[in-house]
Amino acid sequence: MDIKEQYEDLTKKLQNALPLKAYPIRELVQIFRDKGNPITIKNELTITSVYNSGDISGIMCVVSEDKENVIACGLTHLIFQPGCPLYKEIVEYQKKRIKRIKKLQQSELN
Repeated sequence: MDIKEQYEDLTKKLQNALPLKAYPIRELVQIFRDKGNPITIKNELTITSVYNSGDISGIMCVVSEDKENVIACGLTHLIFQPGCPLYKEIVEYQKKRIKRIKKLQQSELN
């Protein structure tokens, strides 16, 4: 089973649960600020779309702080509250994905 197939189940569950709420990590906050939208890590974002890009970028989300400032980011760039219906699955995915990214980066250096 390739990586894209591994992400497909969670991608479908996320798509069925839309819209979802999440908070940005610091790097995503900076991207919003660079685009002229001065948000903080306390700003709640709305996820409106979810896509499975496979191993290249993992699960991608289209998020906005308002309807005008829309950005695509990896699911790993979002923080979810424990009350989110898919919280455990998302956190499990994020841990595995971060580990996978580190492994890919290390193999590129060797």
